[in-house]
Formats: sequence, C-alpha cells, structure tokens
Amino acid sequence: MSRTQIVTLALVMLLTAAAVPAAAQVMDRIVAVVGDEIVLLSELETRVQLAAMQLQIDPEDTDTLVRLRQALLKDLVDEKLILVQARRDSILVTSQEVDQAINAQIAQIKNQLGSEEAFQTQLAAEELTLQELKKQYRPQIRNQLLREKLIRQKLSNTVVTSKEVKEFYQAYRDSLPVQGASVRLRHIMMTVAPSEEEKQAAFEKAREVLSKARAGESFESLARNYSQCPSAESGGDLGFFSRGEMVPEFDRAVFSLNPGEISDVVETMYGYHVIRCEERQGDQARVRHVLIALSTSQADEEQLVVQMNDIRERVLQGEDFTALVDEYSQDPYSREKGGDLGWYPLDQLTEQFRTVVDTMSVGSVSEPIATSSGYHLLQVVDRVGQRQITLEDDWEALQELSRQHKISQTLEAWLEKLRNEIYVDVRLEG
Repeated sequence: MSRTQIVTLALVMLLTAAAVPAAAQVMDRIVAVVGDEIVLLSELETRVQLAAMQLQIDPEDTDTLVRLRQALLKDLVDEKLILVQARRDSILVTSQEVDQAINAQIAQIKNQLGSEEAFQTQLAAEELTLQELKKQYRPQIRNQLLREKLIRQKLSNTVVTSKEVKEFYQAYRDSLPVQGASVRLRHIMMTVAPSEEEKQAAFEKAREVLSKARAGESFESLARNYSQCPSAESGGDLGFFSRGEMVPEFDRAVFSLNPGEISDVVETMYGYHVIRCEERQGDQARVRHVLIALSTSQADEEQLVVQMNDIRERVLQGEDFTALVDEYSQDPYSREKGGDLGWYPLDQLTEQFRTVVDTMSVGSVSEPIATSSGYHLLQVVDRVGQRQITLEDDWEALQELSRQHKISQTLEAWLEKLRNEIYVDVRLEG
C-alpha cells in the first residue's frame, strides 16, 4: 500500500469518524457500550483498515485480522473509558483549544498530501467544504482533548528513581534497541540580541498594552491588535498547560496569578509579555497573553557571529569549553551541565548539525551554526560506532525509557480500575 493511499485513508477517517448520519446508523451496529458512550462497527472497521494498510497485512490473513480487530476494539473501549471519566471529573476544554487542534490536524493532513490543491481535491471527492469538515471533526477533537487532559493530569508527573532505572535496565537489557553510530555533544547557544533602542521601544509598547488592559479594555481585543504571537488570532489564548511547560520566566509569572489577574510586563527570550490568567486547576493554568516581540537587524546578527567566532578561537587557544558555556550560553537546560547535550545517534541529528558533525573529530569545535533557535558552537566530546545501550553512557535515555514503561503500567492499572467502575458491554462476536 502506497504512502498516498494511507494518507488518503487517514483523511477519510478524519472526514467520517466524527459523526455517522442517522440513516447510516440503521445499517451500522453497536459493538461496545462504555458508560453512556458507544463504539460502532463502522468506527472499528475504519481503524482496522488503516492499521492493516500501515502494517501491510495480507487481506487474506484472517487470523491476523481477527487479532488486530480485537486489539483495536480494546483500544476504542479504553478511549471511551477515559472520555467518560473525563466528563465525570469535569475536565474543561475551550472552544479556542478545539479550534487550534483542528487547524493543526488539518495542516498536518495538507502537509502529508503535499499541497493545498491535493487537500482541496480530496475534500471535493468527499463532497465537503473546509467549514463542513471542521464542523464534523469538532466533536472528535473535543473528545480527544478531554482524554489527553485527563491522562496528563494523571500521568504527567510520573517520575522514576535511580533504583527503578537500574531495575528496568537489568530486566530489559537484552531487548533494548541497539544504538547506531552516536556522538556526544556540548554546545554554546546564543540568540541574536536586539539593540537597546529596540528593547526599550518594545518594553514601552508592552507597558502601553498593560495600561490599557488594567484600565478595562478587552484583553482579547488587545491581543488581536497588538500581539506578535500566533495565538493573537484566538485573542491570545494559549489554552491549558502544566507548570514547567513554559520558559521559566513565563511559568513563574503565570503560576503567581489568580484567575482574572494581569501580570506586570514579563521579559523572556521571545520578548515582552502581558499575561492574564483565565483559569487555574492545581498545577494547570489557562492564560491569554500579548507578546511584543523583539526584532533584530542584519547588523545584530553579524555582530553575534563575530562574537561566537571569538569564543571559538578562545577554545582553540586552550580555554575550557565548559567555563565559556557558563559565561555565554543562553540554553538554560544544558547550561547547568556544562553545555552537555548527551549522546545522539547520528541519524537523529538535524541536517544542519549532522552535516557539520560528520566532519568533526573528538574535541574539535564547529564554526557558528545557524538554526531556528539561535546560533550554536558544537564540540564533539566523544563518538562511537553501533553499540548496546549501557547504564554508564545512556543514563538519560534509559531514564526516559524507564519512565515511559512506568507510565504504561500505571495507565493500564488505572484503566483496569475504570473497567471495574464504569459499565462496559463488548458485543463483537469472534
């Protein structure tokens, strides 16, 4: 099955999964009841067809298809269990969050199909307009967001101890994936800095917005008129997010606010923000914000490149790379580790990094590399060929694998508890 066929079927799922017309339901049948939710045969068979294409299962292999159908029905029942519980727990999803998710999904489908024209052609084949598609897709996306929010509340804070990581490694070491050729990297990351004049002008604009907001002007209108963040289209609404998901300065400001309160001007790497707290649910918050971004000139960029070349020359002359990380790097996550990015399989590096790293020897330092996040000086700390994962060299990767394993076990235990609390009736035969 070709990639185009799979993408097309995925779009058909998008077009049809949200709502089954009443006339079609007469010919359809219910294969499971979960609380006040149902699973239809058509819903299940669409998933089976897509999964069979992706897995390249022979249509004549009935035994494999039966097992696949049973597994996917279990997945659908589990989704309905989480949805029912999300409603019981009064999980909230805003219209703006649904709009953003729908637009993101449609953008992804367009990208997979290759062009806007191909997307419109597929819509025409289904005899739908874009607005009709969004309307049909809306309930499905809302339910998806409800499930995701509840799962995030239950599982996002899952942590593993050192003992658990070691036990996971001992239990699964023989089945862990082999690491391809890998490099261990350090970096110094710096962003192009705007001039002091530009910063002062942006700060004054943010103060003007703050004054208008505190004087009672509609925050949503201020965001639409002033904000330079993509969220401006939805009145600055960022939806719900958890503590720790945003950059530290923004995060601290958000979680110091109560619903209805407006922050002072907050400076981050992105510019100046004015933030209004809309809702708080424990360690989750929903806010609107206005971003006054900082613009930079070609001269600002050229000045940064000169500075980073000077830093590179200092390393080549013998200065300690990690000391220069502490002095100059603007990456808060790696800075406290001396710029250490850990081990990366070569085939997982971005093309910008890989083409440079391929030619570097251990200890060497790259020239400044431009990326969307800034400019980087890379140092190759070590490199190895294909190898087995070890505790000594891959602690962070094992920590994440162990955490995902624990999340999976916790999720299954929670679902088993829900199965005992919520009515489930599976009616699929064979």
